[in-house]
Amino acid sequence: MPKVILFLLGGGVIVVVAWLLAGIPGHVAASIGAYTIETSAPIAILMLVALLLMILLVLRVLRGLRALPKAGAGWNRRHRLALGERAITRVLVALAAGEQGEARKEARRARHLLGDSPQTLLLVAEAGRLSGREDEAEEAFRALTRQKDARFLGLRGLLRQAVDRRDWSEALVIANQAEAAHPGTIWLRQQRAELALQTENWAEALELVGTDPRRPTYYVAAADAEPDPARALSYAKQAWKQNPAFAPAVLAYASRLRSAGQETRAQSCIAEAWKRAPHPELATFALAPESDKLARAQAAKRLIASNPANPESRLLLARVALDAGLTGEARHQVEVVESEGLHQRRLCLLLAEIEEQECGDTETGRRAQREALRRAATAEPDPHWQCTNCHADHAAWHPKCDTCGSIGTVQWLNSAHTSRVPIVAG
Repeated sequence: MPKVILFLLGGGVIVVVAWLLAGIPGHVAASIGAYTIETSAPIAILMLVALLLMILLVLRVLRGLRALPKAGAGWNRRHRLALGERAITRVLVALAAGEQGEARKEARRARHLLGDSPQTLLLVAEAGRLSGREDEAEEAFRALTRQKDARFLGLRGLLRQAVDRRDWSEALVIANQAEAAHPGTIWLRQQRAELALQTENWAEALELVGTDPRRPTYYVAAADAEPDPARALSYAKQAWKQNPAFAPAVLAYASRLRSAGQETRAQSCIAEAWKRAPHPELATFALAPESDKLARAQAAKRLIASNPANPESRLLLARVALDAGLTGEARHQVEVVESEGLHQRRLCLLLAEIEEQECGDTETGRRAQREALRRAATAEPDPHWQCTNCHADHAAWHPKCDTCGSIGTVQWLNSAHTSRVPIVAG
């Protein structure tokens, strides 16, 4: 109904305009050279209007022809965008399906269609990395670093590549650049902490790591690497406070106390650690100032007073007694330990020394020594430091395994009780 009304109104307007034009009086004459055109005023007006309409039509056609290349370029751009988006979808599907070759091909196609956008560069890098083409991945990551908004993405990819090939120096440089590009990232903080550990920058690692059961290990390592005695003492004290039963931490702290002239405090730390977890290296440190054999025996008794029944305490008493010539006391301690089920190589060798001192170069002595040595050949191994990751044996404790590079995995292995005393108590 509204359309009908509009149609009638439009028709009425046209009729009124035509009636008005027809009522205009006069004639119009135009001369062009030898030609003269003469017509009525209404017809002249209609011809003028028609001429204007024709001019407008021609101008519109010319403008359309002028805009035709631009319109074609826009269509081509939209077409390439649609093809590129489909290629990105196929890349994602191929990556999800584990089809590395197909993902790599579609990623390159998407990059060709869409250019070096952050999305296409990231897909090219990931597809290349999963396909084993680290060179392609690196090129795409470096292209990302040249884009202001995507710089962190590129640095993260380059950092991951450097870590994978264990290029710690390069990884450290990239990590610092990433920190400058996007400071305060939790992931990057963790990565920088791991790099500090791998490059043995223990002080920086302590600043970056959060809650970690291996912190006593880091403190001991930082104390050993610190040239300033005061700072080294502070690191060692932190290690000892966090785990007073950790022999390397106790020795690190006690040794620096001794260097600072605080022998009484150093011996107190050793005695407290012996009460918690006896260790042969603690005894070596505690008895070092005593040169007289009988004085060493007395010092050993004072050390083990808080934990006399431990096998390590009895073996220490046996050793100092034997050094002092008290073979009877040494034999007694060895027999007690043996009766408690300890059958280690060091026990057999100690017994062989006792037989040598008691019997001398006699047939009985030689027979007893041979028997002790024979038992030593089949006895359980002595406690020692061992990496729990690669099972490599170590003559001394280290914060980092020299064989596999693992950190905080060197533990005191006591095979007699088929247990490991961890170097760090969680």
